[in-house]
Amino acid sequence: MQRHHVSELAELPLTLPGSVVTVGVFDGVHLGHQSILDHLLASARQRGLPSVCVTFSIHPRAVIGSEGPRQILSLEHRLELLEAAGVEHVVVLEFSPELAATEAEDFVERLLVRALGTRELVIGHDTAVGRGRRGDGAFLVEAGLRYGFKVVALGEVLVDGQVASSTALRRAIAAGELVTARRLLGRPVSLLGKVVHGDGRGATIGFPTANLEVLSEAFPPLGVYAVSARCAEGDLRAVMNYGLRPTFEQGAARAVFEIHVLDREGLELYGQPMEVFLLRYLRREQRFAGVDELVAQIHRDVAAAREVPEQALPARHGAR
Repeated sequence: MQRHHVSELAELPLTLPGSVVTVGVFDGVHLGHQSILDHLLASARQRGLPSVCVTFSIHPRAVIGSEGPRQILSLEHRLELLEAAGVEHVVVLEFSPELAATEAEDFVERLLVRALGTRELVIGHDTAVGRGRRGDGAFLVEAGLRYGFKVVALGEVLVDGQVASSTALRRAIAAGELVTARRLLGRPVSLLGKVVHGDGRGATIGFPTANLEVLSEAFPPLGVYAVSARCAEGDLRAVMNYGLRPTFEQGAARAVFEIHVLDREGLELYGQPMEVFLLRYLRREQRFAGVDELVAQIHRDVAAAREVPEQALPARHGAR
């Protein structure tokens, strides 16, 4: 997949004679987004044209509103999932006040028509472009008639009676409703980051951990989780503690992600990227009277993690 990062429309280093395009934030890459991507890719194959996803570096409401929603996925995580889905080109627009002030007509003419040669535009039920979101579905259909591209507007995707949306997904993750979130995603909730050095305390009590630096914001509740850690070593069963480590630290300012991989000694994970899939919530974080009590509980956590069935493990092929 080719990635094109630009700070303004005039800088786009890409000119295509024809393409099938979609536009959106795609935060979460949930089932609603996946229906758009499925149509995008199928139409691109049928037409013999490249598929293009136009997305944004941050959520537009972080610039044009008082405060943007919590980011479910980091930009890198979004891009990895779009690549796994099969998108050929992703244009990442650096969302700024200047871009927010771009009129819908200019957005369509400069980006969709001149740069991408759009032959078909695939949009969701709430897609809108340009200043004040004035370029809504009706506007885009009319623009397509003038500029000669087809607009396909897809409806909402319902999961268990609710719309698959980033808002619903954010709410489920924040509440720790992993089953609901998994149904909205079509895959387990996951965190993408890089393994960084911690304080090394886990190794001293027999449970070495990899500390994960994660850039997204929509985190689950503090607690202990059965997880699958995907890294260069493969998919590894593990236990994750996401918390403030109250047994050792009082008044910690920041929660940390600590992953203990099961049945693998001597792993060298520092500096590696890792995606951690949340399979089951095991318990809340708690303060123990001492190390012995903590170690006994970790043994119980490991035993509980081993009971998670194989069917709960994520598929290897990414977003699908």
